[in-house]
Amino acid sequence: MASNPFRLHKSIFAKFTLSFISVGLIPLLILSYISLQTFSGFMERYATNNYEQMLLFASRNVDDMFVKYNNISKLMYSYGVGGLYGQLGQAIAAQSKEQDIRLTMTINDFLQTVLYTERNLQSVFFVLPNGTYQSLSKNTVALDYQYPYPKVEWKEQTKLNRNGLSFFPTHKQDYFLGATDPVMTFSRNLTDVLGSFKVEGDIVGTFYMDVGLGVFTEIFKQMVLNKQDTVYVVDDQGIILYSNQLKLIGTVFHANTSDDYLHLQQATAENNIQIVGEFYKKELFLKVEQLIRTITIVIGLCIVSLIVVAVWFSNRFSNPIRSITREMAKVESGNFDTKVTVKTADEMGLLSHGFNKMVGRLKEYIDVVYVAQIKQKQAELNALKSQIRPHYLYNTLEVIRMSAVAEDANEVGDMILSLSHQLKYVLDYGEETVTIKSEKTNVEQYFQLMVIRYGEHRLGLDFRFDADLMDCAIPKLSLQPIVENAIYHGIMPKTGKGTIRISIEKLPDNLLSVTVDDDGVGMSENTLEHVREKLASGSSLDTSSSIGLINVHERIVGLYGHGFGVEINSSQHIGTTVRIVIPLTKEVNVRVERHSS
Repeated sequence: MASNPFRLHKSIFAKFTLSFISVGLIPLLILSYISLQTFSGFMERYATNNYEQMLLFASRNVDDMFVKYNNISKLMYSYGVGGLYGQLGQAIAAQSKEQDIRLTMTINDFLQTVLYTERNLQSVFFVLPNGTYQSLSKNTVALDYQYPYPKVEWKEQTKLNRNGLSFFPTHKQDYFLGATDPVMTFSRNLTDVLGSFKVEGDIVGTFYMDVGLGVFTEIFKQMVLNKQDTVYVVDDQGIILYSNQLKLIGTVFHANTSDDYLHLQQATAENNIQIVGEFYKKELFLKVEQLIRTITIVIGLCIVSLIVVAVWFSNRFSNPIRSITREMAKVESGNFDTKVTVKTADEMGLLSHGFNKMVGRLKEYIDVVYVAQIKQKQAELNALKSQIRPHYLYNTLEVIRMSAVAEDANEVGDMILSLSHQLKYVLDYGEETVTIKSEKTNVEQYFQLMVIRYGEHRLGLDFRFDADLMDCAIPKLSLQPIVENAIYHGIMPKTGKGTIRISIEKLPDNLLSVTVDDDGVGMSENTLEHVREKLASGSSLDTSSSIGLINVHERIVGLYGHGFGVEINSSQHIGTTVRIVIPLTKEVNVRVERHSS
């Protein structure tokens, strides 16, 4: 069984497909990889920058929150008593010393005014220097009067921070019964700036504000957080003031060290408070991953489409070649009754059409060669037959000649001998060209017969050429027909003796000139023109007058080309000249092997 010529590693289909895919797929993969890497990096940076901006915005809002409650605490110095602004500290100091019953009302009015200035204020306290205090709350909870308010550490910090705003981290309202919501506390001392003679004034009380964590909720509500994202507000002691994970509020902050989280941090400008964000990367970049996944699917579809198109195009390109190859194998096996179906008008269609045309022409040529071979065999058979006929003719003529000699008819014997030589020369197959010497001998044998017939008083023959040219080649039987025409058409119609001259000379450019002229009756202009036309056309209507010239002319043209042939000139009552120009050569052309006689 013959091996498959379309093995995968040698198939043009596989090569073209791989080339097509390589040219299209590799750049697509490289471009896709670079694009995905660039896009994903850009989206990650964009998301990171977005969260950094949100944390920065949150830190600024925290600073603003401290500024707001600092300003609220300063309302003590602008709150009016008795129609005069800034008298609260002096009034409290005076009423406290005089134990004025209006002291409670004065503090209560101030607390009530402040409590409702900001919605996130949960409760307010005013603590007198003697430890007594008054409070108001928005919550429906009762104050635990047994609780030592304020805490000792609050007192110490407020004492140290005499004129500033003190801040106490997120804590539970233990001083209210049943309160569960954590709060932050701000405090500020109230000094008597008007009634005291001291530089800083006497402290007449301390104002405390409990602020609910809703203030942080308002700050961070603009941040879009995922379920596993966590934000922290951490003070300078590491205490978590606020977190979206409520259970972590009030505990010590510990950073998540997992690589699954993006860690960002932003400090406030005024209060040493850190805004910390821990964002879960999978959720943070979920949309990015979804977009990348979508792009990857699109790229995959493009790759599949490219492969499908490459296979389809390669198969469409290689199928006609395979078809031609299969039909070519049939032709190689000798089956010429095959044809490739032409389906397209492109180059492959032209190739298929050319193949069909080639097979048809090849079949025609083979048929011609086959017929030629048959004809050649027939010619060889005829040649074998012809070998017998001249041999029989030569022997018969020899018997007749010997009989004539025996009867003392010597002239008849000589004529038979000359005829025998003539026939032998004429019937000697195979030679296209002979030497001038051989052609000269044949002319002499022919002329001897003519002399015997017409007598020496009517005919004369004159040869004029150098002995060096005797071995040069000349077409066989090229002189005898011309000499015969000169005798019958030139000299015989003439009264008296006529002479035929044969001249051979060497010309420049390695050419040989053979001239046969006679002094016969010549030809008229019309007759000469008629002969020239027949030589040019290669036809003879008057076979008795010009067939010999036409035969010689056609054989010279066939041997040497159209630049050579017979030229004829004649003048009436003067004579005729026939000239042959051929290449000078000493090679004798023999087309087939000469048979023996």
